[in-house]
Order: sequence, then C-alpha cells, then structure tokens
Amino acid sequence: MEAWVASIPGSDQHHQPYFFLSYARTPRISANGPDPNLWVTKFYWALCQEIMQISRLPDGVSPGFMDQELRVGAAWNERLAKELASCRVFVPLYSPRYFASESCGKEWAAFDLRRKHLMGRGSDLSEVVLPAFWVPVRPTELPKMAHPIQFHDPALGTKYQEHGVYGLIKLNRFRDHYKLVVDALARRIVDLAENVRLPPGTPCDFTSLPSAFVPDQTRRFRIVVLAPTRDTLPPHRDQRQYGTAATDWNPYYPQYDRPIASLAADIVQSLGFEPELWSYAERGEDLLRPDGPASPGIVLLDPWVVLMPEYQAALSILRRSSHSWVGLVVTWHEDDEQLTAATDQIRPGLRALVPTWIEQGRLLSREAAKGALGIGQFAPALREVILTVAKSYLREASHTPGAANHAVQAQGLDHMAAIKESGGT
Repeated sequence: MEAWVASIPGSDQHHQPYFFLSYARTPRISANGPDPNLWVTKFYWALCQEIMQISRLPDGVSPGFMDQELRVGAAWNERLAKELASCRVFVPLYSPRYFASESCGKEWAAFDLRRKHLMGRGSDLSEVVLPAFWVPVRPTELPKMAHPIQFHDPALGTKYQEHGVYGLIKLNRFRDHYKLVVDALARRIVDLAENVRLPPGTPCDFTSLPSAFVPDQTRRFRIVVLAPTRDTLPPHRDQRQYGTAATDWNPYYPQYDRPIASLAADIVQSLGFEPELWSYAERGEDLLRPDGPASPGIVLLDPWVVLMPEYQAALSILRRSSHSWVGLVVTWHEDDEQLTAATDQIRPGLRALVPTWIEQGRLLSREAAKGALGIGQFAPALREVILTVAKSYLREASHTPGAANHAVQAQGLDHMAAIKESGGT
C-alpha cells in the first residue's frame, strides 16, 4: 500500500499536509442541541488560513487534515491511516477527554510508529509533535509518554496557559489573545513542516492498532539480525551484501537496494507493532531466552554464519528455541554464487535448525534447506512468518494485563490473513 493523501478534491496526491489535527469529540448534550465540536472546526480553519498566509503552499491543496465528520468503517479507517502516514506534523489538542479517547490514542500510536521508523529510535518525538491545550490539563493528567513533549512560546501569552484555546475562542474579550495563539501555532507548524520534513511512510493497519495511551501496552516487535558485518567477514567472502552493522545485511543486492531488516520493519509496522531492529550481539539472547521474550520477534539468519566458528554458540541457542512467538527467517538466494558453491558445507548446519521451527510454522523458509528463494517470493513469505508469530504472541498475551486490547489486535490480524487467503487486498 502506498502513502496517499487526499486533503481536498483536486489536490496534488503527492502533497504532504503540513499537519494532522487530532482531537477528542465532545458529545452533544441532546440530539437537537448545538454541535460542541464546531469550535474545534473553527480553530482548524483559522490555522489553515494563517498557514496559507505565511507559507508557499500552492492553490488547491489543504495545509492540514481534520476528521470533521463522525464516520466509521474500513474505508474511513484506511483514510485516517493514509493521512497519518503522510502529514508532516501531528497536532494533538490536549484535554482530559483527549487522553481517555481510544481513537485519539490510535492516531497518536500510528504517527509515533511512523516517526520512530523513519527518523530513528534516537530522535525526539517533540520534533514533529506540536501539542496545543484545548482545555488546560494538569501535568498529573498527562500520560508518561506525553510528559517530555512541550511547546512554550512567549507569543502564546498567559491567558492561553490559564484558559486553553477553547477558553479564548468562545469569548470576545480574549479575541486578541486567541489570534496570538493561532499565529504562534501556525508559525511553528510551518517551521517544523518545512525544516524537519518527516518523509511519508506506509499506512498501518489502523483497525487493529492499540491505543498509545493504554498503560503498559506492549507493542514491540523485535527484528534480530544474525549476520556478519563487512569487517568480520572471512577474507574470501564477497562484501557487497554487508555493511558496517549486522542490520545492514542485504542478501538480495543488487536486485534489491534495502537491507531486509528494513523490509521486515515495514511489514511489522503495517501490522500495528513497533519494530525494533537489533543485531544478534545486541538483543539476540534476550529474544531467545528460555523463559520466553516479552515481545514477539524474528531472527533474520545469514546462512553464511554456519561456516563461521564465532556464531556456533548462537546457532546452538537457536536449535533449542521453542517459543511460538519467535520466528526464524533464512534466505537462500540463487544468484549468490559463493553461497551456491558452499551448499554442501552450509545446508547440514541449516537442516539442524529446521525441525522445531517447521513444526510450529515459524520458519522461513523450507527452501532454505533445500532450494532457492528469490526476492519476489521472499517478501510475501516473510509477511506470513511475521503474521504467524505476532498472532501467537497476542494469544499468549490474552492471559496478561491489557488482554482485551491484545485480543482485539489478534482478531484484526486474523481478519487480514483471511482477506489475503480469499484473494482480497
């Protein structure tokens, strides 16, 4: 699925909206009463107008996106996922109701997954998240993950801190204060959108994504690479598939121009998990520990390590692994002439790994022990292994705190698998 934007009819589909406004809906007091969310809509359009004044955005595109109508269903969830995968800045409207909203928590989680994947684990979330106080919220009411994200600008004024945007927008005597807030927020949005330039990502499965606000929510999926680096290879091994880190390994070079760990991370993210990429030296033994890891994961195995003495201890641990939420991914690329020439030496070591993993459906692939697996077959097969171990983990986690959310996510993965098997998209 490609990142896609449709901000307004007639807009350029490659345009990335400058911001996504995330807010909690206020319920009507009665069916015939006024819509209390009209104030949010007014604020959204004020931001859009100010951004158009101070930016170079062309005619026919919208500066932002806001879910202005209460819509449900797969098509609308897909639209939200696409907008969150393309917007440059995430603007949450803080209020007590916001952090109690599952929908808002899903929006935050979807954007955060993309941010972490595209900007790296070490980047600061506040670079592309710009919170605004719709209603003042005490620090004790904020989830832990929101504590470090602040936006303090003298131009916002003290009235904003006291009353929030909602308190300013509805009273004429605060009209000038409200305009100052709109101006300051719009300028900050433009600054972040044009200078940080968060690239678009792949839309995630919004339906099965758990809320970011649920305490102790486990959404990690570990991708561990068991492969040499360019500096640790035997002298006769071709270095072109390898990099300075194990996670740089790309067995399909030059047909494919990315490390397979990155391909796996894209698949993991699309299933609603947060991918973590590690070398085996960093996190391998933790993933394969006897009492089981705290999150699902896969091991991406370079067959060449079977011939390297320094990896024999790791292979021994792999042979003993029996946890259903850890998968083994082995590639065997027929265009790798050195791999083919060493077949008789490598395959016996791989066959020793196969039985347990095959019994539980956690191995990619059987071909690794007997044949070739090209990149065209590798990507969909990799997705099946990731889906298998993710569902296994979520079913195990249904007996732990947060069981309801894990169960919902497992049902979402089952639904996705059923669609694929029926030939749908």
